[in-house]
Amino acid sequence: MQHSDDVELVGSGNSLAESLDEIDALMPDIVASDLRLKDNHAMRVAVELGRLAVRPQLMLLTPTADDLQLFAALSAGANAYHLDNGSGIGLVEALLCLHERRVVLGPRLARQALAAFGIERSPLVTASQAAAALDTTPAGRQIDQSGRHLLTLLAQGLLLPEIVALWKLDVAELERRMWRMVRLLHVRSRELLAA
Repeated sequence: MQHSDDVELVGSGNSLAESLDEIDALMPDIVASDLRLKDNHAMRVAVELGRLAVRPQLMLLTPTADDLQLFAALSAGANAYHLDNGSGIGLVEALLCLHERRVVLGPRLARQALAAFGIERSPLVTASQAAAALDTTPAGRQIDQSGRHLLTLLAQGLLLPEIVALWKLDVAELERRMWRMVRLLHVRSRELLAA
């Protein structure tokens, strides 16, 4: 068992099949999984975790945010991703952020989220206004205008410190909003499966 002051590793497995019983028994807050497993895919991990009595959050480990399967896995139930080159650098911090319900979405994922919600980007001049952060009018079935504006800024490639300067919010608040958007993707995905 490994741990830092804030994170404790309680188990590990080489395959989804062998890990599910251990996850169910240990009931961790977060499960970290490679996006691409040798016996399965992280989308399957997300689906199987959703069947547990207590569903942990799912952190995907991937060497690139440009993997075509990343958005599909996030939509299927994964909560966040961490760019991991195998060194483990930054993983503890990423797990702590996820535990606090904070995530980051890159430009490609923001564009894919806009498309998944069926909404277009906001005009950049509108999204850049501080008032855009407070706009709770609906932008679509599941997302409000402030979410649309945030996705627009991320899709344009703005970095979090730039959005902080425009919107006068702290980074943690923006990360919490992105976590909520990922959760809305889960809702959308379940609705599509039910239809």
